[in-house]
Amino acid sequence: MRKIFCLFIIICLFSIFHNSVFAVNYPEAKGYVNDFADIYSSEFETKLEKKLADFEKATESEFTVVTVESLEGETVEEYTVRLFEKWQIGKKKEDNGLLLLISEKDHEVRFEVGYGLEPYLTDGRAGEIIRKDIVPNFKEAKYEEGTEKAVDDSIKYISDKDIAPVQEPEKNDGGFPVIVLFLGLYFLGTYLASFLGRTKVIWPGGAIGGLLGVIIGLIISSLIAAVFFGLFAGLFGLFMDFILSRNYKIRKDKGLPTGFWPSGGGFRTGGGGSSFGGFGGGSSGGGGASGRW
Repeated sequence: MRKIFCLFIIICLFSIFHNSVFAVNYPEAKGYVNDFADIYSSEFETKLEKKLADFEKATESEFTVVTVESLEGETVEEYTVRLFEKWQIGKKKEDNGLLLLISEKDHEVRFEVGYGLEPYLTDGRAGEIIRKDIVPNFKEAKYEEGTEKAVDDSIKYISDKDIAPVQEPEKNDGGFPVIVLFLGLYFLGTYLASFLGRTKVIWPGGAIGGLLGVIIGLIISSLIAAVFFGLFAGLFGLFMDFILSRNYKIRKDKGLPTGFWPSGGGFRTGGGGSSFGGFGGGSSGGGGASGRW
């Protein structure tokens, strides 16, 4: 017990030490343009700073460009989100902030878009800007040209209030899923076999179900899947045969009809020993509610 407690203390201390020593050092904002990786000239930085300042005056949206040397071990998504939250980019109620992050050594770039600007700069549009404007220019070390094009395209979408059209989900033209068809045939086949072969023994249903399961498993997957699916199918077949055979025997002993419709497909026993003749034959739609205390 003492060893476990000591080990727990060591793990806790290591976690505290790791978080304090290796914590990411997020920089402080110094303007609209924050070139911490020093990839821009002073002239370009001044020009871009004015453009983004004018953009805020015209739209009240806050757009900042940030370059860093590295992400310090974080993913570009983690780093960008946390920097966005630390700086609190955008107006409080409008959530109209936009961050373009560029990591020089990691060769990664990301747009982080506030909720208020998402209708104009969607994920698709941001990705298109990165692929079209940033990537080709950055590969040739044309950081200023790529950044300027990306900023201009982003500003245009937002300034024009160009709401992106809603993309409808792609329709699946592949037809009815094959696996659903096979499973439907399996359950139907097992049920019919169990109903038609209602006896006092239950092994026929298990055997038929298991065989169908192995065949379907081999068709849709592999030998391992056939074994597992065959085992499940065999148990299901045993259960079906047990239920239908038991109900068949009960109805036969009571002198009740054992046909398909009178027996409810083999699932109706015929009730208890009272004189009540039964309800009108309605069925539940599957709705209801459950609770816990």
